[in-house]
Amino acid sequence: MRLTIGIDPGKSGGYAIAWGGQHKIALHTLDEDFEFVEHMQDLKDHPDVTSIEAVVEHVPPFAGKMIPSSTSFKLGTSFGFLQGVLRALEIPFVLVRPQEWQKGLSGLSGLTSNKRKKALMNHAKQFFPSTKGLTLKTADAILILRHHLNNNK
Repeated sequence: MRLTIGIDPGKSGGYAIAWGGQHKIALHTLDEDFEFVEHMQDLKDHPDVTSIEAVVEHVPPFAGKMIPSSTSFKLGTSFGFLQGVLRALEIPFVLVRPQEWQKGLSGLSGLTSNKRKKALMNHAKQFFPSTKGLTLKTADAILILRHHLNNNK
């Protein structure tokens, strides 16, 4: 079984895992670091997993004028932690910029903060109406995953 993991590294982010021919999807939040490490280890060691890859949102070095540096620091810390876990477990990954995975999603221009997050959540609901666990924390992750699966067949 092939697994693909889409990861939104925000401190209130999440990750989405796709597998199987019909791309079954499971969503998870990034609440506790140790839970993520254990989950990735379990996936890597699962006897049915034949290949595993991840796609991680590449966070920008400058998040914007309205975003405090403390928020950027937390985002960068989370981004580095996630890369470290994937590297330590030898899970191959690629980085995707927000501009890339959001390309083609309508209604985002000019939106910031919560309004943008809600618009992204609406897109996720449209693309994955029956997926359980879809929240503001997991919406970006499933859209990152979708972008990767659609562009790397």
